[in-house]
Amino acid sequence: MALHGNGRIISTIKDQVYSVIKENILNEHFKPGQRLQELQIAKELNVSRSPVRSAINELIGEGLLESIPNKSVMVRRLSEKDIVDAYEFRLIVEGFAVQRTIELMDGAIAERLRTFRSDFASHDDFGAIQEYIKIDTAFHEFLVSTAGNAILIDSLDKVSMLITPFRVFSLSSQQRFLDSIDEHTGLIDAILDRDAVRAADICTAHLRLAKEEIIKHLRSANL
Repeated sequence: MALHGNGRIISTIKDQVYSVIKENILNEHFKPGQRLQELQIAKELNVSRSPVRSAINELIGEGLLESIPNKSVMVRRLSEKDIVDAYEFRLIVEGFAVQRTIELMDGAIAERLRTFRSDFASHDDFGAIQEYIKIDTAFHEFLVSTAGNAILIDSLDKVSMLITPFRVFSLSSQQRFLDSIDEHTGLIDAILDRDAVRAADICTAHLRLAKEEIIKHLRSANL
């Protein structure tokens, strides 16, 4: 089990350990359901067990890890209901964010949206899906951030973090991947046109399809 950090300078050993473990969960280096060994991580990072234990406890609190009855720790494996709940929440929050973005539209917002549109259109390589997911994540975060509600921003960040390891399953086929590009560019066009009804319809359909693809994966994995 090799750990991969991203080169950021972290203020404390515990923060650094936390960052590395979290990154490995979010990029699926640590798979949902995989057990984490505190001693093994400490050895690989060349640190004592104390900062590893502190980092693991913080990630349990955030919901990315879970403690199981035999006192071991595993990467949280979301249930079908967890996915449904997360996407119902996203639908409410992002539906609001789309409407607010239209209401607050100015030159700077419009320019940022056009940049996102160009990014989506130019990242059509199914082999580089992780880069696409980064753009996708940044776009949805931009919409919610633009809406300006700090509570919603914080809440969505926590929900998005939980489902990040599953995002790739929402783009499991090349056709679904290409359709997702069309959905994002269509949503941006509707927002730029200030067409709230069309934007809401596209946003709803996009999130519903993403949810259904993830659930399909969960069901097949449990067969």
